[in-house]
Amino acid sequence: MGNSDEELQTETDSEIVLSPEEAVAAIVFAATFANGEVTDEEIEVFNDILSNLELYENYADEELQAMVDKFTDIYDTDGIEALFNLAVESISEDWVETAFEAAVEVVLVDGSIPEAEEDFISNLQQALGIDNTVAQEILADLMVV
Repeated sequence: MGNSDEELQTETDSEIVLSPEEAVAAIVFAATFANGEVTDEEIEVFNDILSNLELYENYADEELQAMVDKFTDIYDTDGIEALFNLAVESISEDWVETAFEAAVEVVLVDGSIPEAEEDFISNLQQALGIDNTVAQEILADLMVV
């Protein structure tokens, strides 16, 4: 056993596991915090995304709420960065673009992209390994709507 506090903290952090489905929702959840302030509109878009994504069509309301509660617990304990990192580590390659698009949809809910939200999108794109051309297409499509 290691005798370092850092090792113990890393060990504790790694005990939390997200399924690939939870990872998508966690990324969208993290997007609501992109500018440091969660708005009612962002929460509404987050809920709409969970309700409308095919990925969650077989989830009962209780299961969706349990997932959100899990994210809230991680956020309260370790912060939004820890949730973000865990989600990026846990996401399936099949859902990367879906998660990115949904997160951008949340960020764009107010019609503008302040610097903090722009930084979030850039960091998310990089963390998920999304090609710049694909990211720009997603942004352009969502900004037109």
